[in-house]
Amino acid sequence: MKVWVYHTGHTGYVNTIIESLSKFVDVQSAPDAQTDLFFSLQMGHHDQLIHLKRSFPHIPFITYVWDCYGWIWSHGRGYDWKGYGDLCKISDEVWVPSYGQVLRIKEHWGIETYDVVKCYAQYFDHEVEDGGYVCNALREIPDSQLGWVEKACEELGIPYEHGGRKQGQVGRTWEEYKKFIARSSFIICPWFEASTGGMSLLESYNLGKEVLICDTPYLGAKDYFADRANYFKPTYESMKERIQLLWDQKHSFPFEPLEDKQEFCQEFTVDAFAKRIYDRFRKILENN
Repeated sequence: MKVWVYHTGHTGYVNTIIESLSKFVDVQSAPDAQTDLFFSLQMGHHDQLIHLKRSFPHIPFITYVWDCYGWIWSHGRGYDWKGYGDLCKISDEVWVPSYGQVLRIKEHWGIETYDVVKCYAQYFDHEVEDGGYVCNALREIPDSQLGWVEKACEELGIPYEHGGRKQGQVGRTWEEYKKFIARSSFIICPWFEASTGGMSLLESYNLGKEVLICDTPYLGAKDYFADRANYFKPTYESMKERIQLLWDQKHSFPFEPLEDKQEFCQEFTVDAFAKRIYDRFRKILENN
């Protein structure tokens, strides 16, 4: 199977996917008439990609949308969302990492041919301890619940640390990030809406940490964790209450045995993700 994958080549997370996918398919360096399938893995060059699809209409074209939120038109963050939507509209299928993204690609672009293909976490080994703080590893986004976790922890007198990038700031190094995760008391995704909730949730869970997320249809971590996560309702008081409860219970962690958590996390390795992609490719080509 010959597949051409569009990506910028500058993102380690995506490069790892390409490397793993190469175990299953022949990843071409350039698209041509002999390509079996085109696969767009990142935003950018939408006009060229649309032209490619129109030049080879018989070759299936798949676009993987990592993030699509309710606020993209009011907070574009420098991305060409209209161009991306045009690409999605001419794609044979649009894939997303969680069902919440299905709701948004339907809302924004009217996409009806889609699939949920869950992505992967970058697991690591590190000495684990309880450093006595609530951990939020996510970059800052214009979410409706922005600022809630900082305010709640301050009012409760519970130490809180933010490890993701803020606008105009540089994030932690990989080594700093691993230590930050491994020393946390538990991890939270404070957002109302996120495509996965951050793969830091799975990376933390794999180390035995508990996970706290918001119970909304737009929070993709629900698709991954189901009843393994701890939930708060999309209200400030509910978030505050659940932070206090987990903090009080932290000496009882982990709620599930570490071996059970790590076995569960194997569903979300990069090779498992690449195999999901490959299996889906095969089905598309069989039906094409």
